[in-house]
Amino acid sequence: MEKNIEKFIKSYLSNIQVFLNVAAYTKCPEDWKDADFKPDYSKFYYIKDGEGSIKIDGKEFYPKPGDLCLLPAGRLQSYSTISKNTFTKYWCHFSAMVGEISLFDIIHVPYFIQVNDKDEMDYLFRSLVYEYENQNIEAALMTKSILLRLIARYIQLAGLDKIELPNSVSWGKILQVLKYIDENISRNITVEELAEITHFHPNYFIRFFRKHLGVSPAHYIYKKRMERSKNLLSIKDLSITQISQENGFNNLYHFSKAFKSYTGYSPTEYRKLFYIDT
Repeated sequence: MEKNIEKFIKSYLSNIQVFLNVAAYTKCPEDWKDADFKPDYSKFYYIKDGEGSIKIDGKEFYPKPGDLCLLPAGRLQSYSTISKNTFTKYWCHFSAMVGEISLFDIIHVPYFIQVNDKDEMDYLFRSLVYEYENQNIEAALMTKSILLRLIARYIQLAGLDKIELPNSVSWGKILQVLKYIDENISRNITVEELAEITHFHPNYFIRFFRKHLGVSPAHYIYKKRMERSKNLLSIKDLSITQISQENGFNNLYHFSKAFKSYTGYSPTEYRKLFYIDT
C-alpha cells in the first residue's frame, strides 16, 4: 500500500505548478489577528521566535520556534497573538497546483513539522525572500525553484506514513486509472479503455483526467514510458529493442525518435552516459 501511495504522489508531483505571491521576514505586531477566513493561497510560516495561536479547520495550535507550519489554501483559518512576545517568522503565500486542484487537496500532510536542519531552512527562506525582493529577470525562476525545494522538504520531513490521500469517488477513479496504466504500459493503451474504467464518455474522461493531473492521458502515458525507458537503459542489460517493446513501442525507429525528442539523446547515447554497472 505504501508503495502505491509513493507512486501516486510521484505522478502528481511531476506535474506540479507553483507560484509565489509574497515572501518576507517579520515580527508580528501585537494586533496580529484574523478569524475564520479561507484564503485561496497556501502559506508557510517558519517560526524563529515568540509565540502565538493558529487555528485550522477548528483545531488550535501553538507553534514553537523551529516549527514549519503549512496553512493550505481553502481551509478555514484563524490566527492571533497570545502575549507581547509575538512571532518572529519567515513566511510566504503561494499556490501549488496540479491541474486545476491545489496540491494539498490531493495529498494531506500534517500542518506542522519540527525542522531538523535549521541552517538549511534559514538558508532556503532567506534566499526566497531575497529573490522575491530582488525582482530581477531570473527572480521568477529562482523563487519557483526555492519554493519547490521547500515543498519537497516539507513532504520529506512529514514522512510517507503521515501523508493521506483523498477519500472520494473521483480520487478512487484516478487511482484505478493510474494503476491500470502502470500495469499495461508495455502495450497500446486507448482513451476508450481508460474511460471505461471510470464509466465516463471518452471526451469527458479526457477533461476529468486533465483537471486532476494537469496533462492529457496521452501526455501522461508518453512521459511514463520515457521515464521508465530512462530507468531501464541505466540499470538493466536489456537490448534497446527489448526496452522499446516493454514500453509500448513496436517500432524501434519511433521509439528512438521519441526518446531523443524527450531527453536530447538517442537510447544508445543515453546508455553510454548513464548506465550503472551493477
